[in-house]
Amino acid sequence: MNFNNLGLCTRPNTKGFTLVEAVVAVALLGIGVATSVTAVSKMNSLASMSRNATGASVVAQNEIDAILSNGPFNPQKTDPVTGQPLIPPELQIGVHAEKDVAIYTEKANNVIVWGKLKTTIRDASATFNGRQLILYTARVTVTYTYLNRSYSLSMDTVRASDI
Repeated sequence: MNFNNLGLCTRPNTKGFTLVEAVVAVALLGIGVATSVTAVSKMNSLASMSRNATGASVVAQNEIDAILSNGPFNPQKTDPVTGQPLIPPELQIGVHAEKDVAIYTEKANNVIVWGKLKTTIRDASATFNGRQLILYTARVTVTYTYLNRSYSLSMDTVRASDI
């Protein structure tokens, strides 16, 4: 007995895609696109955080450079006019007032990330072999907020008397 003649075993023409195959293909493409968009978004976020960290580092390093280069720094001597020790303002002992600083400026859409710069100067002088070594330590801290998260960067340095 021939079942094909009865129409029991005939298959329709299968030259095109079925609806299930098309839905699966579109779903796979959608997952790929969504994953790519998420990855690019995350990379952009990490790049922004890296730019901000670099900006904070530059701000702190500029303050460290001012501490190390301004002079004269001779606490053991006094200014003949004022009678005050020869210490630049950046090296006055204590916590300096916090300053608002721009961490990063995006020129395309004028977004500015602001932070606070705080400098703490301490006297770390010591006596060595009967001679006084005049040393001041400085800690520069930059704090800022980006995307509702707080970040902080600190740098330390030591400055010896110029003489």
